[in-house]
Amino acid sequence: MMQMEEDKHDTGGAGSSPPSILAKAFSIIDAFNERDRVLTLTQISRKTGLPKSTVHRLLQRLGELAVIEEHGAGYRLGIRLLRLVSSMPVDGMREVALPHLAQLQAWSKESVHFGVLRGNEVVVLQALFAVNHARPIGEVGTRIPAHLSAMGRAMMAHLREEELTELLAGPLVGLTPKSITDPVRIRHELKHVRVAGVAVQKDGVVLGLGNIAAPVLIKGRPMGAVAVQFDSAKEVSESVINAVKLTAHRICRDTTQMLAQGRADLFPFDD
Repeated sequence: MMQMEEDKHDTGGAGSSPPSILAKAFSIIDAFNERDRVLTLTQISRKTGLPKSTVHRLLQRLGELAVIEEHGAGYRLGIRLLRLVSSMPVDGMREVALPHLAQLQAWSKESVHFGVLRGNEVVVLQALFAVNHARPIGEVGTRIPAHLSAMGRAMMAHLREEELTELLAGPLVGLTPKSITDPVRIRHELKHVRVAGVAVQKDGVVLGLGNIAAPVLIKGRPMGAVAVQFDSAKEVSESVINAVKLTAHRICRDTTQMLAQGRADLFPFDD
């Protein structure tokens, strides 16, 4: 087992408590991503900022738990994590969404994303990147401020008033000079999103890139959103708008059918 006394090997900054052993273990897990699927001890130490001795001890213990596996001269995430991810309630909707996302990506030839709202952020659950895209963004697990993201705005437009007020109450960060952070302007835009059925953002997350997104509504609640990425210098065609809407509708339809087959506990909201 991981023991808390491991913390005595590493000191925190002045005036702050040292990170817990659990936090250190998760920082190691978080070091892996779609680009860095296999990492050496030195690379993990560099990415986490932890001493090699600490990383080595934690890798051994995570290996015993099948969370991390050795792979040649490096390490990779273990199969056990796949089982844990598949146990998440939202993964059922991601599985339902995947064939529709693939169809949208094949038709549009652009990168496609599927995300959910968690607090004031959108978390990307699925990403299908265009083969020739020079700057793919939004890999699985990426968190984006909801007010900046097309997916976030598509879902925010269907939140209850008290939920929206809470989301817009905190400091609204910007990522580019063109990011929209004014709550009044955001609310005004959300009214248009509710009418249009889609949200569009250009240059608010990454300069030169935009997204158009439509919400997946389950029992009237925004449980996810699907988005197509595009070059912000180009206009969004009506055909792309309709395709995004249709994809969201199909995901909603199939998810509703899944719930009717005995998995209604996944989304326990009142109608």
